[in-house]
Amino acid sequence: MQHPKISIIIPVLNQKQFLQKAIESVINQDFTDYELIIIDGKSEDGTIDVIKQYENKISYWKSTEDRNVYDAMNKAVAQSNGDWLYFLGADDEICKTTFQNIFSQNTEDTNLIFGNIIYQNKEEFKGEFSNKLFIKNSIHHQGALYHKRCFYGRNFNCNYSVLADYDFNLQLFLENKKAIYFDFDFAICGNDGISKQKGWTHYKQEFDIKKNRLNAVQFVVYGSITLGKFLLNQIGLL
Repeated sequence: MQHPKISIIIPVLNQKQFLQKAIESVINQDFTDYELIIIDGKSEDGTIDVIKQYENKISYWKSTEDRNVYDAMNKAVAQSNGDWLYFLGADDEICKTTFQNIFSQNTEDTNLIFGNIIYQNKEEFKGEFSNKLFIKNSIHHQGALYHKRCFYGRNFNCNYSVLADYDFNLQLFLENKKAIYFDFDFAICGNDGISKQKGWTHYKQEFDIKKNRLNAVQFVVYGSITLGKFLLNQIGLL
């Protein structure tokens, strides 16, 4: 069985207007040792037509109902053959030289490779794999590659419909997994991803993740910060 260096995974649901650019960014990048996996959540807007248009470039695709985007990602992980896993939103684009630049360096024994992303509105997100994860998710999903061994015996927790990647990243940090930072943009991301939707669900899930992952003292401190962020959000100050 062929084992590509990277499995690039695109979960999608009713995003026909964006998906073509995402796929084109994968195809047109400098790096070639990859497979492309697309998991569609039973789209009804013509997304399937776009997938079929690129079928000869896609290693695996399937259209089936999902609980949420993380359920789709878990399905893709189960089908993946790559040493590394990269998750690309259907409204995101990989920067042309990202993987070529990363894998020209030594990444041996590394579990997480992370960097930065830039949103279409030019807002920047710089990744941090540090105690900042006690406060919030400081690793952007499109600014991270996970070695497949990170998923041995676990998946994204689909009970966290908007922050399962935060839960996953916090686990890796608490387990002292080896990570490498690259100070450049991995991808250009849409402005309206689920992590940008800062309503009650977001803060409730952040609170629950901290409650389940942190020790009692840490939870008192950092759980309180989450509640404070929610209150500031409610009055328009965050």
